[in-house]
Amino acid sequence: MTAVLSAHDLHYAYPGEVSALRQLSLDIAPGRKMAILGPNGAGKSTLLLHLNGSLRPDRGEVRLAGQPGVYSRRGLVHWRSRVALVLQDPDDQIFAATVAEDVSFGPLNQGLSEAAAALRVQAALVALGIEDLATRSTHMLSGGQKKRVAIAGAVAMEPEILLLDEPTAGLDREGADQLIALLRRLGQRGMTLVFSTHDIELALALADDVALFQNGTVLVQGEAGALLSDPELLATAGLRPPVLIELWLGATKRGLCPPGTRTPQSADDLLALLSAAPLSVAG
Repeated sequence: MTAVLSAHDLHYAYPGEVSALRQLSLDIAPGRKMAILGPNGAGKSTLLLHLNGSLRPDRGEVRLAGQPGVYSRRGLVHWRSRVALVLQDPDDQIFAATVAEDVSFGPLNQGLSEAAAALRVQAALVALGIEDLATRSTHMLSGGQKKRVAIAGAVAMEPEILLLDEPTAGLDREGADQLIALLRRLGQRGMTLVFSTHDIELALALADDVALFQNGTVLVQGEAGALLSDPELLATAGLRPPVLIELWLGATKRGLCPPGTRTPQSADDLLALLSAAPLSVAG
């Protein structure tokens, strides 16, 4: 299967020879949810800025559907229509007076008429569950509402791929849970999602695939359940398995969970496995 978006041997340094990306290669499969997982300062945000053409590598290339990215003005408009980016801090992205005006910016910049853009805006607000905020001043929004508005602005462009930088940063538990549920729904609609995070629990809850990131490069990428349940591999990036995975591994070792079962992504998944234990043990 051809990667819908990929990076090949990327190198990038900020002014002052501050290396951010080194020999970085990554393949993103269509219709999947990928977590770029690693500690703060590892270069995850820099990678996302390369994946939507905001930054250009010193060496290497980014490919969209197998074709090298085009950095002309026209090429970038096309690229960002297919690959939208939501920044970590929504205040860096929201600038219009009202929610509807802000969400309409992307579609209008794509060349849509005001009528067509209005339909896109309405659909995006409904998808995010914030249609009641259409006329609200952006300065009067909570942090969670601003995050949803920023995502709505990206969704209104109808991208194939949505990039999110630390999507749950600054949200409380309830807000984070609501956002995870929303991102799952977008994934179910066929959108490819790529999100950076240092939160291994978030990667477990949401990702299909994980790219383990450290010091500006991808150490390994693969199926989320396999990578997140490998303590030795995670330790190479200074991480440890999610608590849920540690419980599952311990229960499996003690014969409390059937062997060969799918890695649990939630407490409900683990409880379902444990509930099968009496039959498994008896057999």
